Amino acid sequence: MSVRQYTATGKSGATGTDELDGEKMDIVDTQVHLGPGGAAEKIAAMDAIGIKSVLIDEWWGGWWGTKPGEPAYKVGDGAVRTTSPTAELASWTYPGRFSYLVRVDPQDPDIRSVARFARDSTYARALRITSPMPRSQLAAFAEGAYDSVFAAASEFGLPLFVSLLGHAPLLNRYLEKFPDIKIIIDHCGMPPSMSMVPTITQMEGLPDSQDYWSKLCGAPLEASFDTVLQLAKRDNVALKWAHAPSRLNAAGYPNEGARPFLRKAINVFGAERIMWASDVTVNPTGETWAELLFAIKDNPDLSAEEREYVLGRTARNWLNWDD
Repeated sequence: MSVRQYTATGKSGATGTDELDGEKMDIVDTQVHLGPGGAAEKIAAMDAIGIKSVLIDEWWGGWWGTKPGEPAYKVGDGAVRTTSPTAELASWTYPGRFSYLVRVDPQDPDIRSVARFARDSTYARALRITSPMPRSQLAAFAEGAYDSVFAAASEFGLPLFVSLLGHAPLLNRYLEKFPDIKIIIDHCGMPPSMSMVPTITQMEGLPDSQDYWSKLCGAPLEASFDTVLQLAKRDNVALKWAHAPSRLNAAGYPNEGARPFLRKAINVFGAERIMWASDVTVNPTGETWAELLFAIKDNPDLSAEEREYVLGRTARNWLNWDD
């Protein structure tokens, strides 16, 4: 077993930067869930496989604001305002290793204050809106119901992560209205995998949910991905390369089935607008953190410069996060 293969199993490695074959690479994972606790264990794993920094999306495993003890509370007419106690503590305890994003609700009556506090905090790097559900919320998104979030991100100069469950073209309205915001499309911009249809159907609970989501999630991958690539014409749009194994039917290390899509994305967006994320905490295809990393790092289709951007430099640039 080679040193590289041994490290890819997560059994050995460098501390914070990859040092295999005399190389040093600044690696940033732009989505890992954390909470409650767990920062020390994450640091140990990061050091083992050579990850320098992690962007935390604090999440304790439930739907925000529905379980007692979760770090979120209801405001206004039922909006959910999240807090990030674990992420903040991790960021202060291990400076340089962790930062975090702030999930926001468009119905929060004080959305500007939430965004301002995020801008002024030491370690918050961005805002995030999660998938609008049920489809009535997707329709509301299409009609401008999230203007308040985009306006706050614009006013306070914060990047905005957006998850739309395969409805990336709905972003066009906001890209026209808010051309100055850095928008990062979550999860390759793709629909969920077919294995997620029962969960989404149950969550949405509409009479046609099964048919609608089965059709969307079962559409040809190339056609769905092309709708994402069309957004590359906007210079303020980047793509987060997360959940590629599940969203692109490429499960199992080294996720070879995802490689043609990544190559196409790099050709269209440029590597400087693609950032890697493992989302290992909720990875439905079962790869280890090391496997998700080395599927990109050892991808023979990528140049050294492309790897450098996708695995770290793009995140540093787009999130204003100095090494």
